[in-house]
Amino acid sequence: MRAFPAYLASWQDIEEWAKAGAWKVLESGWMPDVIVGLARGGWIAARLYCDYLGVKDLVSIKVEHWGVTATPDGRARLKYGAQYDFEGKRVLVVDDITDTGESLSLAYEYVKTRNPGEIRTATLLNIKGSKFVPDYYAKDIEWAWIIFPWNFVEDMINLTSNLFEEKEKLTTDEIIALFKELHGIEVPRERLEEALKMAEKRNIFKFKDGFWVKV
Repeated sequence: MRAFPAYLASWQDIEEWAKAGAWKVLESGWMPDVIVGLARGGWIAARLYCDYLGVKDLVSIKVEHWGVTATPDGRARLKYGAQYDFEGKRVLVVDDITDTGESLSLAYEYVKTRNPGEIRTATLLNIKGSKFVPDYYAKDIEWAWIIFPWNFVEDMINLTSNLFEEKEKLTTDEIIALFKELHGIEVPRERLEEALKMAEKRNIFKFKDGFWVKV
């Protein structure tokens, strides 16, 4: 079982972080014509930036870097681009967080090939030590795996799967205790059970005689 720090982000956190980043854009006096959201993590952050900045054009591109939770899946790669005409436009590229910075850097370079007028970047958070630091973000943080609301179920499934590397079966309470021990997070029982029941329907886990087991 691998231990690493995590943070369970709330929707209120997301709104506050996006608003703080958007204020920095507004105060800079620069305004984008179009916002590019990185799928999948950057979609909601990008939509919030659109709302706060009054930008109508929202474009998506997909950059893949992470495999399972907190595990990089090789180097970042562009899975698909966009048909949008970036020629001469002011572009704001948005992701949820800069970790290694590879995803945002790759997206920046991709948009650059489309002859925009200017490119700037934004996230919700920036992890200290990232090789690519965005122009706008709410705050710098030490490395931790941020469990965003939009990937809560995915992360709960992956983190629970990690526990079965050394355990054959676990109760919900034991899983909650191990999350606290290994990752420093207190996951509400109802939310965790809901995620595990979804995983059960997807044939990932099975609940039998009071214990969760991996299928």
